[in-house]
Amino acid sequence: MKVIVNDVELDLAPGTSAIDAVFAAGYDVPYFCSHEYMSPIGACRMCLAKVGAPRKNPDGTWVLDEATGQPKIFWFPNPMATCTTAIMEGMVIDSLCAEAKKAQGGMMEMHLINHPLDCPTCDKGGACELQDRAYEYGQGHSRFIFDKRHQEKHHDLSDLVILDRERCIHCKRCVRYFEEVPGDEVLDFIERGGHTYIGTLEGGLPSNFSGNITDICPVGALLDSTSRFRGRNWEYAHTASVSMNDASGSALTIDARTGRIERIKGALNPEVNKIWIDDGSRFGHEYVDHPDRIKSPLIRKGESLSPATWEEAGSYMAEKLKGFKASEIGILFKADSTLEEGIAMQQLAESIGTKQLDYAPRPAAGVIPNAKQATFTDVATSDAILVLGDVTEEMPILDLRIKDALKGVAPSALMPHGVPIADLRLKERMPHKKQILSVAAPYEVSLMREAGRVLRYQAGEERALIRDLAQDLIKQLEEAKNAVIILGGFILADPEATAACYELANRVNAKVLAIGPMANSYGLEAMKLANGDMEAMIQGTAKALIVSNLNPALNAKALKACEFLVAHSLFHNETTALADVVLPAKSVYEKDGTVVNAEGRYLKVQAAPVDGGASEDLLGVIKYLGEALGSRLEGRSLRSARRQFKAAYGLDLDSLPEHGRLVPASQGSTKAKASQKIGKDRALVVPSMVKAEYSAYNQHLRMAFGGPALIMSPEMAKLKGLREGDEVKVRVGGLERSLTLRLNLTLPNDLVLVPALPEQPSGLSSLDSIQSLAPQEPVL
Repeated sequence: MKVIVNDVELDLAPGTSAIDAVFAAGYDVPYFCSHEYMSPIGACRMCLAKVGAPRKNPDGTWVLDEATGQPKIFWFPNPMATCTTAIMEGMVIDSLCAEAKKAQGGMMEMHLINHPLDCPTCDKGGACELQDRAYEYGQGHSRFIFDKRHQEKHHDLSDLVILDRERCIHCKRCVRYFEEVPGDEVLDFIERGGHTYIGTLEGGLPSNFSGNITDICPVGALLDSTSRFRGRNWEYAHTASVSMNDASGSALTIDARTGRIERIKGALNPEVNKIWIDDGSRFGHEYVDHPDRIKSPLIRKGESLSPATWEEAGSYMAEKLKGFKASEIGILFKADSTLEEGIAMQQLAESIGTKQLDYAPRPAAGVIPNAKQATFTDVATSDAILVLGDVTEEMPILDLRIKDALKGVAPSALMPHGVPIADLRLKERMPHKKQILSVAAPYEVSLMREAGRVLRYQAGEERALIRDLAQDLIKQLEEAKNAVIILGGFILADPEATAACYELANRVNAKVLAIGPMANSYGLEAMKLANGDMEAMIQGTAKALIVSNLNPALNAKALKACEFLVAHSLFHNETTALADVVLPAKSVYEKDGTVVNAEGRYLKVQAAPVDGGASEDLLGVIKYLGEALGSRLEGRSLRSARRQFKAAYGLDLDSLPEHGRLVPASQGSTKAKASQKIGKDRALVVPSMVKAEYSAYNQHLRMAFGGPALIMSPEMAKLKGLREGDEVKVRVGGLERSLTLRLNLTLPNDLVLVPALPEQPSGLSSLDSIQSLAPQEPVL
């Protein structure tokens, strides 16, 4: 459609909003309530402009202006909110005229009437939309001489989000966000008129995605409790990176100040997370600055560990490793290591001559589909989705992309100014097409409330589940134009069940998205790095073992045959207590590198300026160890590792675009593991958005979601003599854990749930023992 904006003629697609037309023409118009990924409602009335359009005669011809002979423009009697106005052929929009400027200035005066104007003490100062728009469009003076409305200034909506009600301008972004994005209707307007305020039910904000409202709030009303009063926006170093909390590769911004991470915010990647991130990614950074972090190398002298330099540690390791056969040396590292770190470990193993190289967690089946690879966009545009597992905990952003599909609104095409500001296809309280979603899990999961079909099966019976799928569900997948099957950790724990899923996907022509347990599970598998086996190494095939960011000593029977142990770790744990050398590790926020997300997208990881002491990543480890061994190993630096990666795999990691490059692998290469033998008592290891390994060091997340929990039915707890809230020690699959007991009425009496660890990914395991750490009176 032809549209004229401030004398600039444009050709725009039907359905485009007038506000996007203004921005597409290169002009600006103020707004507070509109947001790229939520319904436009015209609540703030700031985007007012003079709007007119031609009319047609009954015969279909344009009504002409007698003076010019051109179609006559009929102007709307009042300025229009451009965010809720759809363009039409020949529309004229004037955002620069005196009438529009007066309307915008008048609305700004109304917004500021009761605003406290406490910019000098507001965290949003310097990054506040109200502040910027008041400067650009305000009248520069106030006519309001009365006392302003006073409301509660420090209201805890939850342990993670704080509300200053005086600053709220009632734009309704936060309310619409919860209704439209995660679907958790937990926030709303209360009272009316001048008494209106934002509030919740007594339960606070029970959502995995609550922190996003702090990003989209246009003023300083909603604040992240981990960063409140920690600094001003211009004092932060803003680092663009991706989430390493799961395999989604969600874009985020790390804000650091004086060597400390102060906050993490969602960033834009339209093809992955749009602009949303989960609370685990947002608030799970506090462990990085914990005083218990290891910040210098340590060498065991007698019974104690003594500080050393990296050169001393490298020389000591090199000397000790010379006393072992190459086949007796093992290397084990965590699956959130970057591709560059994978190259480093590969080069170290080749230099030593060992084939005992593995990473963990690594599910029994591979994470690269043996079927058509699905992307997040495929999920968001799918017309039939089968979910096998608990994606809300395993890869939270996938939960939101599934809900995009339920709305039936395809992702909007980018415009010259980026994502459209007002997508008129989005409406408040849109009905969801629940009939296209089927969810299968051995217990009740969050996404089941959105599903048209719920499949509850017995834990460990994944093969039977796939074999016995209802014919009408299979027919729905076959008839769909874009069917997607999503495989969670419970399926990937069983190679035969996984193979059955791929067979089904190929039969019904569906695409598959397999959720790896860690940020770079896909990338490390594509590099074919799993030559050894973690279980074999820790049980004795490795007499000398280098372990990075893993804690195999959680299994009390492990490492008994290990004669020389190197632990590369952030914190002291059971493994560092046994180690001969302890090396300080960088956190995922301190690394430069590349990861590959679950859809096969190569994404840049960038280091924030954090004070990690003498910490090094795996590139630093082989730099010092290689020098001590008398060899300049490839992978000793980022440049060296990327040069080696390009030579080996043909991809230049330095040239990746801002939002990554999609290069899905053709086929998985991980060796399938044998299924674990399950005893009489069963424990299901389940995914968790809040990572159990860092729970003790992430104070705010622990307050909001609780610590790692053992979940069981009330009947089973009564049988075991346990009560809600008891601290218990459990042994699951040989690994000893300290957990807090929580009761769940929907669980069967013969099954307990425990959160996954890097050493123990999702899947069915044996419950070896349960012991209360604080015996109480007998349960009546």
